[in-house]
Amino acid sequence: MAETPFNLDSKEFDHDAPELGVFLDPNHTPLGLPQDAVVVRIAGEINLYSAQIMKEKFFQLLDRGFLYLLVNMENVKYIDSSGLGVFMATHSRLVKMGKGGIAVFSPSSQVNKILELTKLKSLIKVGTTSAEAWKLLSP
Repeated sequence: MAETPFNLDSKEFDHDAPELGVFLDPNHTPLGLPQDAVVVRIAGEINLYSAQIMKEKFFQLLDRGFLYLLVNMENVKYIDSSGLGVFMATHSRLVKMGKGGIAVFSPSSQVNKILELTKLKSLIKVGTTSAEAWKLLSP
């Protein structure tokens, strides 16, 4: 099989640190997800120090040609303005490209409350499952 930019190995991508983990999440891939879409799981706390790691990982995916990011946030305990900024920067980059999108699914009640209070839900699609998140994003 020929190597394509969409072939992504979790050993190459995953970041596992005590404060924040960023992982490929094949267990939550909805049916019909196209080749240029990927599911990522975030675990831990997204703050000033860890947000940069998340941004690097998201942009790594965009640089490889992925246009749709579905982000599993069920294991995120905390997110601050730096983390919200990463979602906004990712969304902005996709808008500039003229295609694609980012959606989160399964946010904890605490994260969901922050998304609502900051009005980020108006920019970033939020679903309860990966299938629902993909339905909100799919072209």
